[in-house]
Amino acid sequence: MAIRLPYSRVVDVSLTREENFATARGFQVALIVQTKAVAGKVDAANRTRVYSDMTEVAVDFTASDEAYKAAAAVFAQNPRPRQIKIGYVDPGVLDTAPSPTITSELDAVYAADTDWYWLLFTSDFRDTSVQEDIADWAETHDIIVGLESNDSAIENPLSTGSIADYIRDRNYDRSYVFYHTDTSLYPAAALTGFLATRDLDRSNLQTARRGSINSGQAYTAKFKKLRGITALNKPSAIVQAITGFVPGIGLDKQQGHLANTYVNIGGLDMVVEGNVGSGAFIDEIHAGDWIVARTREALLSTLSNNPRIPYTNAGVAILTNTIDGVMRRAFAAGIIASDTGEEGEYLPEYEISVDRVENIPPSQRRNRIAPDITVDFRYAGAFHYVTSRLIMRF
Repeated sequence: MAIRLPYSRVVDVSLTREENFATARGFQVALIVQTKAVAGKVDAANRTRVYSDMTEVAVDFTASDEAYKAAAAVFAQNPRPRQIKIGYVDPGVLDTAPSPTITSELDAVYAADTDWYWLLFTSDFRDTSVQEDIADWAETHDIIVGLESNDSAIENPLSTGSIADYIRDRNYDRSYVFYHTDTSLYPAAALTGFLATRDLDRSNLQTARRGSINSGQAYTAKFKKLRGITALNKPSAIVQAITGFVPGIGLDKQQGHLANTYVNIGGLDMVVEGNVGSGAFIDEIHAGDWIVARTREALLSTLSNNPRIPYTNAGVAILTNTIDGVMRRAFAAGIIASDTGEEGEYLPEYEISVDRVENIPPSQRRNRIAPDITVDFRYAGAFHYVTSRLIMRF
């Protein structure tokens, strides 16, 4: 048999895998926090556990358990999340003099598992002072918490002391209150069941560029139907006191508590208004967290998968191109507005600007700190109120 010499005598071909990518943060998992320990599964040693459907939940919790009821509210929605998590905190957090505190217990949960974005609690936390500590804690983390309330004071625009007032007066962006008169229901959990299905990574750029409003999964929480939740049977004055929404004007914290509720308008049951305590909308906080997370991940992956990014204008272009990729995804997701000028010309969806490296102080270049990269875009948002004037002529 003839001797075959190696290819390396003529050609040198090798392959290097660029696989050092930052872990993508998930935004589709809701965590239900409760105080029942299930030994070896959900307890002080096992702070969270994943469940894919109610059959799995029923293995660890009975139908009379509040964790079961909250999970059922989430899984009852259509579409429904692929999975949820149920977490454990010490029941002592609900004592008059809590020991341990809810803050320390949530820290323990977060230290054990950060792979969730939406936060919920069972009814034993409802309208307790612990909710204020929960809202404080949530504001320092990149999550959103839905707080259930049956506090009838929220129906009075002049009342004070409710959890809705607490987060409204502090302009909190990471907590929202869902008010209902029925103490057996979990409307915040039901709404979160919808929110957790909105996957902003699932989008089509070509469809977006053709003008489709459904190229991605951008959304508004208002108008959404919740399965298993009955509409609040209250007149407009009370709904305005609850939500602070004034027709034709919008949210006004002087007119109401900026809480959310569930009503029937025109024969349709729907969520109103879909906002957090500050008056910002749930979808814009979610979208902002998503775009920040994806930008961080993309930049870290670019930096870690190259031998170096040179401190040159060409190197800056590599960084801006990385950010441009995220912004294209955001546009496809429906987060970024696409507009035309007065003459019908298309306007850029976003603008990325950065100074030239020769204009950067030598001390900054010496320390390898990149010039600031600014991205300017308009959030697409959503319409929540429409006025139309009709004129009949004869």
